[in-house]
Amino acid sequence: MNSWQFETTVTAQREDERGTWIALAETHFYAEGGGQPADTGTIGGQAVLDVQRDDSTVWHLVNEPIDEATVVIGQIDAATRHDHSIQHTAQHVLTALLEDRYGIETLSFGISADDSSIEIAAESFDWELIETLERDVQQIIFDNRPIHIFELQDGEVEHDRLRKATDRTGTIRIVEIDGLDYNACGGTHVSTTGQLGIIKVTSMKKVRGNVRLTYVAGMRALTVIQSSRTALRAIHQTLSTTNETVAARVAEERTARLEREKEVKVLEARVAKAKVAAFLQEDNYVITHIGKTEAETLTTMIVERIAATGRIAVGANHTGQKLLLMHDGTHDIAIGKFLKRTLDDLGIGRGGGSHKQAQARFESIVDLERATAEVVKRLQEGVVSC
Repeated sequence: MNSWQFETTVTAQREDERGTWIALAETHFYAEGGGQPADTGTIGGQAVLDVQRDDSTVWHLVNEPIDEATVVIGQIDAATRHDHSIQHTAQHVLTALLEDRYGIETLSFGISADDSSIEIAAESFDWELIETLERDVQQIIFDNRPIHIFELQDGEVEHDRLRKATDRTGTIRIVEIDGLDYNACGGTHVSTTGQLGIIKVTSMKKVRGNVRLTYVAGMRALTVIQSSRTALRAIHQTLSTTNETVAARVAEERTARLEREKEVKVLEARVAKAKVAAFLQEDNYVITHIGKTEAETLTTMIVERIAATGRIAVGANHTGQKLLLMHDGTHDIAIGKFLKRTLDDLGIGRGGGSHKQAQARFESIVDLERATAEVVKRLQEGVVSC
């Protein structure tokens, strides 16, 4: 057997809404805890879906029951374990540097499927500080410092050196990064800082008066860097830029887009005014506008302007497969309830609204047209009971 395999015996099993949980005479699977997800792998050929610790028992979630006293082979997924070890060790390095060099405490930590995060006790942080932090981190990685993992009895632990005080008693597991960190921790870690490869902070967000830093390490970091490079290369090709000019070029494009949007709004307002003027030539109680190619914003603007004249406005936008109904509040028709009742009768669309306005979306233009025709028919015939 290799270092990721072990032979053991099933000692107990239980069922819950998630499936079958089994306990083993011994296990090498890491149970979820301390912000680190559980190991994955197989037991007796079955996929291990979760691993949780209940007091002193480690339970493994599998698909099918395994009889007690059955001898099984446990196989830990090495890639997942190694990845989690990298992300967890990266947290130790980040936490130590943030506290020792910036006086900032780490409050919580977690590893998700794509990235990891720490919440730090800082009211603010900025990208200049992050770049400095990343350089400090990379130096620790270049140093390739040994990481020692050992167990001591409570009385043997150098409590004054602990990164965070522990209330554990008896045997305590210590993780020590040479010259950087000395911590009580039950997670999995790599054996040297060089194995971290690279650590990149990917986002920064204010939470609960603190700051959450999201980061990636190892192959996750390489994947993010390659993805960013692919996106940047596409921008270069599209906008004919270089690394030095891309930021300014993107800013120019944004300014131009905002100007175009302003122009479009002005043009839409002119179109809406002209269309409404034409509609008002008709002496109709209900006015229907069909927008087959226009944007939703234009259809909405036209419907609003028609409703403001005292008519009941019906707008059908083919682009968004959306139906709009509106009046100015002077009509004794609860538009939202009326539309919902009509849709229920037809068995199509999803929507509703208030007394004065309502909207619905449809899975097809055919359904939109069918609903529009029925709505207009009922309004014109006065069939508006709810």
